[in-house]
Amino acid sequence: MKAIYFLFLVLLIGLGACNHQSMTFWDSPNAYLGQTLPSDTPKIFAPGLLAEKDALAGDRVAFSHDGKEFYYSHNTKWFDLTNVKTKYFKYENNKWNGPITLNEHYYAPTFSPDGKVLYFIGGGAGEVMQSNRTDSGWSKPVIFIKKSYGLYDFLPTASGNIYAGSNYGRGTVNDWSNYNICSFKFTDTDTIIQNLGTPLNEPGFNGDFFISKDESYIIISAKETKDFECELYISFRKTDNTWTNPKSLGKLINDGIAHRWGQYVTSDNKYLFYTRGNSEKNCFIYWVRFDKLLDSLKHTNFEPYLKTQIKDQRETAGHSFVYAIPDSAFIDDDGNNTLTYTASLDNGTSLPSWLSFNSKTVTFSGLPTTAGVIAIKVIATDTAMAFVSGKFEIHVVEK
Repeated sequence: MKAIYFLFLVLLIGLGACNHQSMTFWDSPNAYLGQTLPSDTPKIFAPGLLAEKDALAGDRVAFSHDGKEFYYSHNTKWFDLTNVKTKYFKYENNKWNGPITLNEHYYAPTFSPDGKVLYFIGGGAGEVMQSNRTDSGWSKPVIFIKKSYGLYDFLPTASGNIYAGSNYGRGTVNDWSNYNICSFKFTDTDTIIQNLGTPLNEPGFNGDFFISKDESYIIISAKETKDFECELYISFRKTDNTWTNPKSLGKLINDGIAHRWGQYVTSDNKYLFYTRGNSEKNCFIYWVRFDKLLDSLKHTNFEPYLKTQIKDQRETAGHSFVYAIPDSAFIDDDGNNTLTYTASLDNGTSLPSWLSFNSKTVTFSGLPTTAGVIAIKVIATDTAMAFVSGKFEIHVVEK
């Protein structure tokens, strides 16, 4: 009997030791600056700790791999980098110490995948700076990349791909109206740039985003207004390396008109951080529980979208024609075979009697009798009754 009790005690001690060994700093009450963990409703992160009087904390944050260092941007104005700084807190001697100024004139701190390098932007519109970890802290920032075009929200990933918002080929280095999210591969002799295109990039500014280290998802600031107010949307990378139509992170996060940027997700996908504000006076870093939301959004409906514009057609009066809408025009990430199609004139009225539309083959056919321009609208609807439209014109000319 004593032997059985002793064996049971040994097993309990062993299990306790295993559980203790699996615990990390991330699981302790001291993690995340000792703040109370958030729920599905976003809350201000570390209120009163990050910003000095008449200043604001914002933009992207960064945690070290072990969770014992927290980096963020500190400034006094929006859209003015004169007083911008990178600050940090560090957990040492059983307490968080900070805030400490790491450097001035740079912001948006971002770790390399191995945690040995910190990248910053702010030196110039086409510059990315880097600091290397040393035995005593971090080296002085030096130029890592300097280009003649803009680079914003620089993010390296585990594969070696680098992502940034850029106006490459779309304006001058200081032109913020045409930024798109792009992937980069830098070599000693060349730079390979790929615009991520539709559906991630919309007309206007597309520079605020976060991409996971494994590149499986990206969180973008979508529906940007001319004043950069926006909402947070998520897109998932597909097996062919294209991206799903972005969907909203929901009403708890997109809770009205506001600036939302600096999105960052912890390495375990557990918490989303982002900056939110309507003005400099009420601009704060927020955080929210994210892992369950991330999983649920993978399985909710993706709305269809128009990937490529339908080309206008030129036909001749008195000659019959057939025109099939290309398969690449409308995309439904739940499966294109779930879409149904209808067609009308652009004003919503029925097609003219000489023009037919086959909804199964998505094909127009007809015999125009007189010259003119016909404006047509095609609507694609999925099984959840979400829909998108595409427009084109048929220009009928005389014989």
